[in-house]
Amino acid sequence: MPLPELSAIHNTYLSLSRIAHERYAGSLGGKLLLRSSFDPDGVATVLAASLAGAASLCVDADADRLRQGLRAGLCDFVVSHLDEALRILKNELRRSLPVSVGLTADPEHALDAMIERGLAPDLLSAIAETQGRAFLEWGAIALSDAVRPDPSTSLVEWSVAADPARSMPRIARLASVSLDPTRGDTPARQRWLAQAPRYLGRAFGQRQCLRMTGEEFASFLALVHAEIPAAAITLDGQKP
Repeated sequence: MPLPELSAIHNTYLSLSRIAHERYAGSLGGKLLLRSSFDPDGVATVLAASLAGAASLCVDADADRLRQGLRAGLCDFVVSHLDEALRILKNELRRSLPVSVGLTADPEHALDAMIERGLAPDLLSAIAETQGRAFLEWGAIALSDAVRPDPSTSLVEWSVAADPARSMPRIARLASVSLDPTRGDTPARQRWLAQAPRYLGRAFGQRQCLRMTGEEFASFLALVHAEIPAAAITLDGQKP
Protein backbone atom coordinates (compact mmCIF):
# COMPACT_ATOMS: atom_id res chain seq x y z
CA MET A 1 0.00 0.00 0.00
CA PRO A 2 1.23 3.58 -0.63
CA LEU A 3 3.03 5.01 2.38
CA PRO A 4 2.91 8.63 3.52
CA GLU A 5 5.93 10.86 3.45
CA LEU A 6 7.91 10.57 6.67
CA SER A 7 7.76 14.36 6.96
CA ALA A 8 3.95 14.22 6.94
CA ILE A 9 3.95 11.88 9.92
CA HIS A 10 6.45 14.08 11.75
CA ASN A 11 4.60 17.35 11.07
CA THR A 12 1.29 15.83 12.16
CA TYR A 13 2.93 14.46 15.29
CA LEU A 14 4.33 17.89 16.20
CA SER A 15 0.91 19.48 15.63
CA LEU A 16 -0.71 16.91 17.92
CA SER A 17 1.99 17.53 20.51
CA ARG A 18 1.31 21.25 20.30
CA ILE A 19 -2.41 20.64 20.85
CA ALA A 20 -1.56 18.47 23.85
CA HIS A 21 0.55 21.28 25.29
CA GLU A 22 -2.01 24.01 24.63
CA ARG A 23 -5.25 22.18 25.43
CA TYR A 24 -4.63 19.00 27.41
CA ALA A 25 -1.95 19.75 30.03
CA GLY A 26 0.77 18.29 27.85
CA SER A 27 -0.65 14.82 27.25
CA LEU A 28 -2.99 13.13 24.76
CA GLY A 29 -3.26 10.05 26.96
CA GLY A 30 -6.94 9.12 27.21
CA LYS A 31 -7.86 11.23 24.15
CA LEU A 32 -9.49 9.85 20.98
CA LEU A 33 -8.74 10.90 17.41
CA LEU A 34 -11.38 10.04 14.81
CA ARG A 35 -10.30 9.72 11.19
CA SER A 36 -12.12 8.87 7.96
CA SER A 37 -10.03 7.05 5.28
CA PHE A 38 -6.85 5.03 5.71
CA ASP A 39 -5.21 6.63 2.69
CA PRO A 40 -1.58 7.83 3.00
CA ASP A 41 -2.70 10.95 4.90
CA GLY A 42 -4.77 8.70 7.16
CA VAL A 43 -1.80 6.42 7.81
CA ALA A 44 0.29 9.48 8.71
CA THR A 45 -2.40 10.70 11.09
CA VAL A 46 -2.88 7.33 12.80
CA LEU A 47 0.86 6.82 13.29
CA ALA A 48 1.31 10.38 14.55
CA ALA A 49 -1.54 9.92 17.03
CA SER A 50 0.04 6.77 18.46
CA LEU A 51 3.41 8.49 18.74
CA ALA A 52 1.77 11.41 20.54
CA GLY A 53 0.06 9.06 23.01
CA ALA A 54 -3.52 9.23 21.69
CA ALA A 55 -5.94 6.48 20.72
CA SER A 56 -7.33 6.57 17.19
CA LEU A 57 -10.25 5.14 15.27
CA CYS A 58 -9.93 5.18 11.48
CA VAL A 59 -13.02 4.26 9.42
CA ASP A 60 -12.55 3.01 5.86
CA ALA A 61 -14.79 0.96 3.59
CA ASP A 62 -11.73 -0.62 1.92
CA ALA A 63 -11.11 -3.80 3.94
CA ASP A 64 -8.02 -4.72 1.92
CA ARG A 65 -6.38 -1.38 2.62
CA LEU A 66 -6.92 -1.75 6.35
CA ARG A 67 -5.67 -5.35 6.37
CA GLN A 68 -2.54 -4.31 4.48
CA GLY A 69 -1.97 -1.62 7.10
CA LEU A 70 -2.35 -4.17 9.88
CA ARG A 71 0.14 -6.56 8.27
CA ALA A 72 2.62 -3.71 7.78
CA GLY A 73 2.34 -2.70 11.44
CA LEU A 74 0.72 0.65 10.61
CA CYS A 75 -2.24 0.06 12.94
CA ASP A 76 -2.87 -2.21 15.93
CA PHE A 77 -6.32 -3.69 15.22
CA VAL A 78 -8.73 -4.03 12.31
CA VAL A 79 -12.36 -4.92 13.07
CA SER A 80 -15.60 -4.98 11.14
CA HIS A 81 -18.09 -3.95 13.84
CA LEU A 82 -18.34 -0.65 15.68
CA ASP A 83 -19.10 -2.36 18.98
CA GLU A 84 -15.83 -4.29 18.77
CA ALA A 85 -13.87 -1.13 17.95
CA LEU A 86 -15.39 0.70 20.89
CA ARG A 87 -14.58 -2.16 23.29
CA ILE A 88 -10.90 -2.02 22.32
CA LEU A 89 -10.79 1.75 22.55
CA LYS A 90 -12.59 1.88 25.90
CA ASN A 91 -10.00 -0.34 27.56
CA GLU A 92 -7.01 1.61 26.26
CA LEU A 93 -8.56 5.04 26.79
CA ARG A 94 -9.27 4.14 30.40
CA ARG A 95 -5.58 3.31 30.85
CA SER A 96 -4.48 6.40 28.85
CA LEU A 97 -2.54 4.18 26.44
CA PRO A 98 -2.15 4.72 22.68
CA VAL A 99 -3.90 2.29 20.35
CA SER A 100 -4.95 2.47 16.71
CA VAL A 101 -8.10 0.72 15.51
CA GLY A 102 -9.22 0.41 11.91
CA LEU A 103 -12.94 -0.10 11.33
CA THR A 104 -14.09 -1.61 8.04
CA ALA A 105 -17.35 0.23 7.38
CA ASP A 106 -18.96 2.91 5.27
CA PRO A 107 -17.67 6.10 6.93
CA GLU A 108 -20.94 8.01 6.63
CA HIS A 109 -23.00 5.24 8.21
CA ALA A 110 -20.44 4.54 10.91
CA LEU A 111 -20.12 8.21 11.87
CA ASP A 112 -23.90 8.58 12.02
CA ALA A 113 -24.00 5.60 14.37
CA MET A 114 -21.34 7.20 16.57
CA ILE A 115 -23.33 10.43 16.76
CA GLU A 116 -26.47 8.51 17.71
CA ARG A 117 -24.55 6.87 20.55
CA GLY A 118 -23.13 10.18 21.72
CA LEU A 119 -19.53 9.23 21.05
CA ALA A 120 -17.46 12.41 21.49
CA PRO A 121 -13.95 12.20 20.00
CA ASP A 122 -11.41 14.80 21.06
CA LEU A 123 -9.73 15.24 17.65
CA LEU A 124 -11.00 14.99 14.08
CA SER A 125 -9.25 14.32 10.79
CA ALA A 126 -10.89 14.26 7.33
CA ILE A 127 -14.40 13.99 8.74
CA ALA A 128 -17.24 15.06 6.44
CA GLU A 129 -18.74 18.43 7.32
CA THR A 130 -22.18 16.98 8.06
CA GLN A 131 -20.97 14.68 10.82
CA GLY A 132 -18.03 16.84 11.77
CA ARG A 133 -20.30 19.68 12.77
CA ALA A 134 -21.84 17.57 15.52
CA PHE A 135 -18.47 16.50 16.90
CA LEU A 136 -17.16 20.06 16.81
CA GLU A 137 -20.19 21.25 18.75
CA TRP A 138 -19.29 18.67 21.39
CA GLY A 139 -15.80 20.14 21.73
CA ALA A 140 -13.68 18.22 19.22
CA ILE A 141 -10.69 19.90 17.55
CA ALA A 142 -10.26 19.62 13.78
CA LEU A 143 -6.68 18.56 13.15
CA SER A 144 -6.62 20.05 9.65
CA ASP A 145 -6.69 23.49 11.21
CA ALA A 146 -3.61 22.74 13.32
CA VAL A 147 -1.08 20.99 11.04
CA ARG A 148 1.43 23.73 10.34
CA PRO A 149 5.20 23.39 10.70
CA ASP A 150 7.02 25.83 12.96
CA PRO A 151 8.59 28.41 10.58
CA SER A 152 11.59 28.78 12.89
CA THR A 153 12.64 25.21 12.07
CA SER A 154 13.61 23.28 8.95
CA LEU A 155 13.16 19.62 8.10
CA VAL A 156 16.31 17.56 8.57
CA GLU A 157 16.27 14.04 7.11
CA TRP A 158 18.88 11.32 7.40
CA SER A 159 19.40 7.79 6.18
CA VAL A 160 22.00 5.02 6.22
CA ALA A 161 22.47 2.27 3.67
CA ALA A 162 24.56 -0.11 5.77
CA ASP A 163 23.78 -1.56 9.22
CA PRO A 164 20.78 0.70 10.02
CA ALA A 165 19.93 -1.29 13.16
CA ARG A 166 23.19 -0.08 14.70
CA SER A 167 23.64 3.31 13.05
CA MET A 168 20.12 4.79 13.25
CA PRO A 169 19.92 4.74 17.09
CA ARG A 170 23.34 6.39 17.23
CA ILE A 171 22.23 9.17 14.90
CA ALA A 172 19.02 9.64 16.91
CA ARG A 173 21.12 10.06 20.05
CA LEU A 174 23.23 12.72 18.33
CA ALA A 175 20.07 14.49 17.16
CA SER A 176 18.66 14.45 20.69
CA VAL A 177 21.74 15.99 22.30
CA SER A 178 21.81 18.69 19.60
CA LEU A 179 18.39 20.05 20.53
CA ASP A 180 18.01 23.32 22.41
CA PRO A 181 16.75 22.42 25.92
CA THR A 182 15.14 25.83 26.35
CA ARG A 183 12.67 25.37 23.48
CA GLY A 184 9.17 24.34 24.47
CA ASP A 185 8.93 21.76 21.68
CA THR A 186 12.14 19.94 22.60
CA PRO A 187 10.47 17.32 24.85
CA ALA A 188 8.09 16.43 22.00
CA ARG A 189 10.93 16.17 19.51
CA GLN A 190 12.92 13.99 21.89
CA ARG A 191 9.86 11.77 22.37
CA TRP A 192 9.65 11.42 18.58
CA LEU A 193 13.26 10.26 18.40
CA ALA A 194 12.71 7.75 21.20
CA GLN A 195 9.32 6.37 20.10
CA ALA A 196 9.50 6.50 16.29
CA PRO A 197 11.45 3.23 15.85
CA ARG A 198 8.69 1.32 17.64
CA TYR A 199 5.92 2.62 15.37
CA LEU A 200 7.79 3.29 12.12
CA GLY A 201 10.54 0.69 12.21
CA ARG A 202 9.42 -1.76 9.56
CA ALA A 203 8.41 0.89 7.05
CA PHE A 204 11.03 3.55 7.75
CA GLY A 205 13.88 1.66 9.39
CA GLN A 206 16.62 3.17 7.25
CA ARG A 207 15.55 6.81 7.42
CA GLN A 208 14.37 9.39 9.92
CA CYS A 209 13.62 13.10 10.12
CA LEU A 210 13.30 15.90 12.65
CA ARG A 211 12.55 19.60 12.53
CA MET A 212 15.50 21.65 13.86
CA THR A 213 16.60 25.24 14.16
CA GLY A 214 19.65 26.39 12.25
CA GLU A 215 21.83 26.24 15.35
CA GLU A 216 20.62 22.76 16.24
CA PHE A 217 21.27 21.53 12.73
CA ALA A 218 24.83 22.87 12.69
CA SER A 219 25.59 21.02 15.92
CA PHE A 220 23.94 17.84 14.66
CA LEU A 221 25.74 17.91 11.33
CA ALA A 222 29.14 18.28 12.98
CA LEU A 223 28.48 15.39 15.36
CA VAL A 224 27.22 13.05 12.65
CA HIS A 225 30.11 13.83 10.28
CA ALA A 226 32.54 13.03 13.10
CA GLU A 227 30.92 9.76 14.23
CA ILE A 228 28.99 8.37 11.23
CA PRO A 229 30.37 9.98 8.08
CA ALA A 230 28.49 7.55 5.80
CA ALA A 231 25.11 8.96 6.88
CA ALA A 232 23.22 10.88 4.19
CA ILE A 233 21.70 14.12 5.50
CA THR A 234 19.45 16.69 3.83
CA LEU A 235 18.04 20.02 4.99
CA ASP A 236 14.62 20.81 3.50
CA GLY A 237 15.35 18.27 0.79
CA GLN A 238 18.76 19.65 -0.15
CA LYS A 239 22.19 18.29 0.70
CA PRO A 240 23.92 20.84 2.96
